Amino acid sequence: MKSVRIKYAICAVIAVVMVVAVPLVGFTESSADEKQGLVLDFGYWDMEWTEMVFTEGMTGYEALERVCQWKGYDYTILDDGTVYAVDEQYNLVGVTWGFYALVDGAWVEEDPHADISGYNIVSWARCGGVDSLVPGSDHDGFTYYSYAEDGRDAVTGLDLRIVTLAPSVTETVVAVGGLDYIVGTDLYSDYPQEVQDRKDDGTITVTGGYTDPNFEWIVKLNPDIVFCDGGTGQHVTMADKLRKAGIDCVVLNDAVDVSTMYDNIWIVASALGLSENANSVIAALSKTINDVSGIAGETNKRVFSALSADPSPWTAGNRTFMSDIIYSAGGRNIFDGQGSGWFMVSKEQIYAKQPQVIVIISAVPVETEEAYDAIVDSLDPVWKATPAYADGEVYVFSGNAGDILSRPGPRLAEATELLAKILNPEAFLDRDPLDAIPKYFADDYGFYLRYQVDYTLKDVGGGQEEEP
Repeated sequence: MKSVRIKYAICAVIAVVMVVAVPLVGFTESSADEKQGLVLDFGYWDMEWTEMVFTEGMTGYEALERVCQWKGYDYTILDDGTVYAVDEQYNLVGVTWGFYALVDGAWVEEDPHADISGYNIVSWARCGGVDSLVPGSDHDGFTYYSYAEDGRDAVTGLDLRIVTLAPSVTETVVAVGGLDYIVGTDLYSDYPQEVQDRKDDGTITVTGGYTDPNFEWIVKLNPDIVFCDGGTGQHVTMADKLRKAGIDCVVLNDAVDVSTMYDNIWIVASALGLSENANSVIAALSKTINDVSGIAGETNKRVFSALSADPSPWTAGNRTFMSDIIYSAGGRNIFDGQGSGWFMVSKEQIYAKQPQVIVIISAVPVETEEAYDAIVDSLDPVWKATPAYADGEVYVFSGNAGDILSRPGPRLAEATELLAKILNPEAFLDRDPLDAIPKYFADDYGFYLRYQVDYTLKDVGGGQEEEP
């Protein structure tokens, strides 16, 4: 049963690749966010959302002054009007405080002297420009701050009821404190174990597969918010259909790298009214990735990642989270310059790149030396003519370990640590002689993690009665 689950999880990754174009549908227009507020973006994924009313004639400077008074922050404005520092976060070379407003789902630089009463979302951000800000809207251009407060629906005041349509989305919701609000999810969401337990006991309802969510089943659950994966065309289409039915949706951005994953964490937490939790989670994940990257250094080893041990498997090209975490771990994806996204590669192409490390995601559980040896022995002779095979640098991920390499969610920090130890094991053993790793990882992969950072989430209470 577990092998079937992993096979489907891998197929889900492939399905993303096969959706080469989002179907053309009659998208609903982005509705105006009912809330007004200011995002204070300190940079490096340290953000704060403050709801406030922009009275007629209020300027960006006045909004900043009010927020700083509420939060007890000092700020410095130079004679020429430049904001030099907020809460001792100073301007840096190429990274300076600027004022921005959200217009039609996109940030635009605005004059802080201007009247902001016509805007709903504005930001003072310490960044290098509009492309460096945390997204002000989701994949479809919808803002997400009006849906909830502290895990409760902004209109009814009742605990949220949410549906998630992808495993990575479910894991992101849970990471920021949203587990208790999930009433429905896709067939393959199974992490953490509490999600699967609640599916088994009926607390969480299955609403369809990864690429075929069921509209009627979702509507029947009467959700307040449905969270979708913007990298999957069927989810974008479903979100449009649900919005037309009066159900709020948040479509996350296609997580092609770790930074986009961080953005998605902020979006999810803010949509749940738990934006404070986003900073805690992002800070912990970022510290882990930075720590293991610093230890591993840049080995520049040539890495080939395969979604199976087939002679001509699917692999990751550029603009994929897999390529990004290989780079963070100090290696180089051999197909980073050859293709965008996930694609099938021939064994001859693999041989031509002469990988030094091979990482295989196996649909078959690999929990013993015998099972590992069976997979390695079965590799195509062309694969065996590579330095990776000759040097014994073939690694297999299966079970839950396979999931962390195929789901672009918060567990990418775990994946990065294991990859870093694969690429430069000596660096980690020098720090801890017991920090050795095997050639295969399965459900017990957590035993080999040493650098994951715990984080504390905001306690939002809950338990409020629902309407009959």
